[in-house]
Amino acid sequence: MSSIANPQGSNSVRIVPQDRVWLGAGILLVCVVWLFWDFFVQQGRFAINQQADWGHTLVIPFIAGYFVWLNREQILAAPFKPAWTGLVVLMLGVAWYSFIALGPAAFKHHNLMGIGVALTIIGIALLFFGWRPMRWLWFPIAYLIVFGQTLSDSALLQFTQYLQDIAAHGSYWGLTLLGYDMSKEGNTLRIHQDGKIIPVNIAEACSGMRMVVAFLALGVAMSYRGLDLWWQRVILVLSALPTALFVNILRVMTLGVLATYDSGLADGDFHSMVGLLWLIPAFFIYLGIMWLLRNIVVGDESDAESTTSASEPLSIRFSPRVRMTFVAACLVLVGGGISLQFAMQALNIYLRKSPVELRSSLANLPTKVEGWTMLQDYRMAETGVEELGTEVYLSRTYRSEELPGEPVIHFHLAYYTGTIDMVPHVADRCMVAGGLEKRAMPSNRPMDIGQERWVEDPVNTIDGDPYLVQSTQNWLTGDEMVIRMPHGEFELRTTEFHDPKIPNSRIYAGYFFIANGRLTPEAGGVRILAYQPKDKYAYYCKVQFTLSGGADFDADQFVEIASGFLEPILTDLMRCLPDWAEVQGATPPIDNV
Repeated sequence: MSSIANPQGSNSVRIVPQDRVWLGAGILLVCVVWLFWDFFVQQGRFAINQQADWGHTLVIPFIAGYFVWLNREQILAAPFKPAWTGLVVLMLGVAWYSFIALGPAAFKHHNLMGIGVALTIIGIALLFFGWRPMRWLWFPIAYLIVFGQTLSDSALLQFTQYLQDIAAHGSYWGLTLLGYDMSKEGNTLRIHQDGKIIPVNIAEACSGMRMVVAFLALGVAMSYRGLDLWWQRVILVLSALPTALFVNILRVMTLGVLATYDSGLADGDFHSMVGLLWLIPAFFIYLGIMWLLRNIVVGDESDAESTTSASEPLSIRFSPRVRMTFVAACLVLVGGGISLQFAMQALNIYLRKSPVELRSSLANLPTKVEGWTMLQDYRMAETGVEELGTEVYLSRTYRSEELPGEPVIHFHLAYYTGTIDMVPHVADRCMVAGGLEKRAMPSNRPMDIGQERWVEDPVNTIDGDPYLVQSTQNWLTGDEMVIRMPHGEFELRTTEFHDPKIPNSRIYAGYFFIANGRLTPEAGGVRILAYQPKDKYAYYCKVQFTLSGGADFDADQFVEIASGFLEPILTDLMRCLPDWAEVQGATPPIDNV
């Protein structure tokens, strides 16, 4: 490292050799990755496992780095003067991340943790480079922060529903103009052809949300690089939404046309491939919009500023305090990481939840249950499974042999484990998407589940109370075995729907969740129960019932029937789900309980 005097002679600057710059940058990068390892692992899982939605986040850091390289001459035009304000921002980022990591389960959110990472990146840039280069660095940093991380399902859910409606309406009218005999129920299109009905479901994955996010990232990048006037940039970025929606409607129309030849072409891998193929013309449409914007106003080429200089090579120059700056940054990052790891071990906190497998397949649930007989098992299409968010589910109908009218109940289970930011897919959304209309807002109603045969576990407790257990017979051997039952009050979140085509119809759907051995009727309650900071494992199971009736059918009757069905099958369900006491390493209950 060499020192030279600056032109004013008041201070000296250091020209840092590139090998030392890369070494120092590498050390800082290692410190940042080590400190935020859980965040980066989770982000990587989102990008890899949901490539169609978030795969673009993997290339965002390279695009942001390219923006920095484009402005390298302006950034390196003067020596870097560290701003110690950046150290405060850096410390705030580490503190925020630690607070989210160590705080209550309600704060465990990927994007909230991302705020700490973002503040840390801003703090490091400001600390090392000072305020002057931030004129050119703020945009790449902001671009990396905004588009480089996954947005949670809960943040996008409401917007996604609107996009589903737009895609359904647009593709309906588009296919109608092409001459197809169409009908629409909610977000499901039906093509009537040769006496057959071909359904095309506009699932959440088909809403166009993935295109909107990707096109926003693309539009911001293209406007920054290819347009000069602020209003041109704003228009190009805003055009991302209508462009993505238009192309998505064309994509759904393509799937509808293909389904008339082979219904399998509208599902599975081919469904995803059609979506990827439509990204190519969508990109050229976007390029055309940018070309139009650039040619609306023709600028004076003589006004263009040239910042290239071939006479003098670029060098990285710092103030003499760069060593102190580097040491301070490393101390904050390493100290914060060590403190966080120590606190997590001392408090027994796990940021990443490990999955826990079912003890038995849900398909092993009995086909005949005290007055109820199974009618049919249903398998969902691949797009429906993608929308559900899990491949571990059971969708089955049972008919009552004893109740008046022999009602048929649709029993649905969906099992999730490990992931933190998964939003449960509930009936409030999917039944409306299927064409039904709500009569009233959801309400929580108590279920009457007889617990006379349940006794207390004399050894193990949950939330300070003894587990309740019930004896049953082993499915294979017939030997007696003890099953722990879920802890809490049984409440059914109930919603009333009706079919617009049948004015007097009443359809009720109700659900609750079993999360880490506990009960909750609220989708939001799953995060609180299943993702406690001190729990190493996490799982939850959605238990849902759907029942239809005539004009006299009401919510009380629905809950009564659902309770009567659940009571005899609950023990078998808990036999399939993980025993939370065993997962936690508890002592097995005694045999003569």
